[in-house]
Amino acid sequence: MSPPFFSVVVPTYNREQIVCRCIDSVLRQSFGDFELVVVDDHSSDGTLAALERYDDPRLRVVRHEHNRGITPARHTGVVNSNGTWVVIVDSDWELLPEALERMREIVLELPDGVRVMRSRLTWDDGRVTPQFTPPEPIGYEGRISWAEAEGGNDATHCIHRSVFEATPLFAERRGAMETLWELELASREQTLYVDDVLGHEHTDAPNSWLRTAAADELVPRLFSDAPDMLWMAETALHRHGPALRDHGPGQYTTLLRVASVQAFLLGKRRAGVRYAAAALRRRPLELQAWVTLALGLIGPRAVAHGTLTLRRIIAWRGRAQLLDDGAAVAS
Repeated sequence: MSPPFFSVVVPTYNREQIVCRCIDSVLRQSFGDFELVVVDDHSSDGTLAALERYDDPRLRVVRHEHNRGITPARHTGVVNSNGTWVVIVDSDWELLPEALERMREIVLELPDGVRVMRSRLTWDDGRVTPQFTPPEPIGYEGRISWAEAEGGNDATHCIHRSVFEATPLFAERRGAMETLWELELASREQTLYVDDVLGHEHTDAPNSWLRTAAADELVPRLFSDAPDMLWMAETALHRHGPALRDHGPGQYTTLLRVASVQAFLLGKRRAGVRYAAAALRRRPLELQAWVTLALGLIGPRAVAHGTLTLRRIIAWRGRAQLLDDGAAVAS
């Protein structure tokens, strides 16, 4: 039997209340030649039970024996899939009903040598990301320059299986590995971005790595992920620093700040000061870098709780903006 055209990979962890929304959106696709591989990252709530209620031959569930993080879960999904093209969908996303059908049309017309395609997403607050797309396929320097201007916001992922042979996802690294993996990918592959909106990203996941603002969830995670996050930042600076300095100076400074935070969380004060000072030399008026340095000199827990406070401020601003938008619509 020939492999399916698409493998849709969905990593999930403790998302009993929302994972079915994502799965249902995949199973409702107008294009049917796909398999759905859901990786449960050793959930401790009812997520696995929710997954086991499905009776659909297109759906397979793979479970980690212990919690390993989102990037290893994505890696597990890829290596346990069979499709020619891999579509990675986070469990707080939905695919629009004709997403796979449209992706198939696009990938069949890709220019020679292009094996990565990205499309746009809507969000709960009405945003569409990426805000704008490059007019033609982009490679390494082009991707860095585009991300510098656009911000590198979320997009859908449709990637030919062969790409993962040269640029595998990190199988044993916790935390947000996307920055390094995207740079590694761009150094080897060209990517076509299209203006089509093919998915929706929700912001209601209670345990999102980038949005969690609960102390009992975030603070332990910051400390457990810090070794891999420091590795990510240092590796990205080492491998891609020259290109980032030339084409993405804001991204370079952000990586320096990330490295300083992780070093401080690990109690590596000298390294934390070195990275913070390097960031401040590039942007001496950046308040966040000064705050990071001050908290780092106090100690690791001060850095962790400073990050928690920042998350809560961002969450409060987001809620305030949604209320303002709702009032404007009502008036």
